[in-house]
Amino acid sequence: MNHLRLIATIILLYIPGFAWAEDNPLASIAAEPPANPPSFAGQLKPAQLRSLGFTPLFSDGSLEQWDTQPWHVGHWTTNDSVLSYDGKAEHGKSKRADLWTKNSYGDCIVYVEWRLPSKPTLKPHPIVLYNGDFLMQEDNPKARYTRERMDAGDSGLYFRGSLKCQANIWSQVLGSGEINGYRTDRAMPPGVRRSCIPIKNADHPFGQWNAFLVTLVGNTMSVQLNGEVVIPSATLPDLPANGPIALQHHGDPVEFGQIWIKEIGKP
Repeated sequence: MNHLRLIATIILLYIPGFAWAEDNPLASIAAEPPANPPSFAGQLKPAQLRSLGFTPLFSDGSLEQWDTQPWHVGHWTTNDSVLSYDGKAEHGKSKRADLWTKNSYGDCIVYVEWRLPSKPTLKPHPIVLYNGDFLMQEDNPKARYTRERMDAGDSGLYFRGSLKCQANIWSQVLGSGEINGYRTDRAMPPGVRRSCIPIKNADHPFGQWNAFLVTLVGNTMSVQLNGEVVIPSATLPDLPANGPIALQHHGDPVEFGQIWIKEIGKP
């Protein structure tokens, strides 16, 4: 199976109502109820991930794959199945609180379970327009219009060692999966910025588990959330060819479950 077909079949595995062809090698996974059914929409169990060629970055409480630093101690903590962050690690230019992988990755598919565990509170949220800009006040063009919305926190995933290439985890009405660094970059072409805005909000209610399936091939990124396509295809100019993956510090508590990766083009 070539790389493009592999990506297509994994993506189609999660599109509701897709009619599987008999010669599709993944059809049996979608057609037959798993022995250990998912706990929430979009979840994949370890046996399914292994059968698709994924390897774990976090699945058994070990941080062996991650570049932990002294200032992470006591803030990034694990048990057998959950990696928790309290949002309070020291963070700055020389000491980043984000948790990065030791290895770098290029073309890949990444599966990540996550949730925002904090009790939601009402906070002002900016309004994002179709072109990626924020809606600004007419009488004060430097001030954003906001609206009140329940908020349980903010985090995300960074890819290729780039702070711009991010799958956002947040409480915004846009929904998670937004590629924030490219969407907010006004130097980017309008089509690029628009493609970084989710086409739907597929987040589960605050406090519940969610699952990302992020595909990066060349400088193109797509994102599925809870089995729904939220970023069909975003072309990201000047994206590095490879780099580490990070779990983002944003000052809020966040929890991660299974984290698995399939490197495309490697045996």
